Amino acid sequence: MKTPPLFPFRYKTSLMVVVMTIILLQSGISTPALQTLGVGAEAPDFTLQDFSGARQGLAALKGRKMTIVLFWASWSGQSAKALGQMEKLHRQYRGHGLSVVGINVERQDIDAQALQDMRTVSDRLQISFPNLVDRGLVTFHDYGIIAVPTTVILDSDRKIIFEMSGFPLAGTRDMLHFVAAALEGKAVPAEVIKKTGYQPDKKAVRFWNMGIKALGSKRTAPAAEMWFKKAIAADPDFILPHLSLGSYYQEQGDPAQAREQLQQALNRQPDNASALSRMGLLLLEEGSFAAAKTMLEKALKADEAHVPSYYYLGYLVGREGDLQKAADLFSRAEQINPMDYRIDVYRGRMFEEQNSMEAAVASYKKALQHLLNRQ
Repeated sequence: MKTPPLFPFRYKTSLMVVVMTIILLQSGISTPALQTLGVGAEAPDFTLQDFSGARQGLAALKGRKMTIVLFWASWSGQSAKALGQMEKLHRQYRGHGLSVVGINVERQDIDAQALQDMRTVSDRLQISFPNLVDRGLVTFHDYGIIAVPTTVILDSDRKIIFEMSGFPLAGTRDMLHFVAAALEGKAVPAEVIKKTGYQPDKKAVRFWNMGIKALGSKRTAPAAEMWFKKAIAADPDFILPHLSLGSYYQEQGDPAQAREQLQQALNRQPDNASALSRMGLLLLEEGSFAAAKTMLEKALKADEAHVPSYYYLGYLVGREGDLQKAADLFSRAEQINPMDYRIDVYRGRMFEEQNSMEAAVASYKKALQHLLNRQ
């Protein structure tokens, strides 16, 4: 009996889906490495080349009182607005101890055209503060950037004191109040303090950082649970250890403990996009679609630039059969951060569950290519 010509293709395609899924799952798709880097944490150091090829580092560029680090790209529509605003701050406060540093995250490999695109934007906006090129996107991943542009403000000790994904109107207004108050010696408005994040205990931050470092290798990963618990004991209101411990338990296949930690984070910051998004993913994986959708929609309302919320929600509505809405959500995620390989992981999972194997393989291949480029 002659084998139908389509059967071998289906067999090979299914095998490819299985292999790709295993590889991608082993890379920890539900726990982005440093995505939870936030207020209170020490900012990673960096030394990068500027547009002319000269190497410059954070140690030499940081401000006497405050440093603003702006991650941007020429393909990002909001980046030009962010660059223009940072130029205004640079000109206004450079004599008050402020330093502004731009880090271009154009793409993984930088060629002559990419450099020209960066210069064109910088020249058009008459940017006078230093701009560096993140070749290989090393600093991009070290900081756990999930949206472009992203603004990170550091104090004189390199501690993160403010962060903002995208360039939202309200968030930008809060940032301007925050910078002006800090550099002019004024009190930061109470409503801005509430929005800009809790200032955690230093010991708790140190313990949390130890946990993050422990996750860097399989040998030390089990110790992460201990460090996160020590951080929580030192400062229960510091939500990053709750988020990290929740993700750790989720990876270990313990949804009950994961839910407990995520709920602890939400009890303290009900509008935290990361906590809402991760709780949404947990509910989604449990099959509670309605509750998951509510959580993810809340996350996007809290932070319209939170990329994981888009692809989790895209995966969810795709499983429900609304492929057009799913496509729109995945497309929006790519517009904000096309370097996030998880976009294609979840798009591939959606296609796989719809039995669209060719589309699933194409998505998984794209995700793998992004992932391999990071090695």
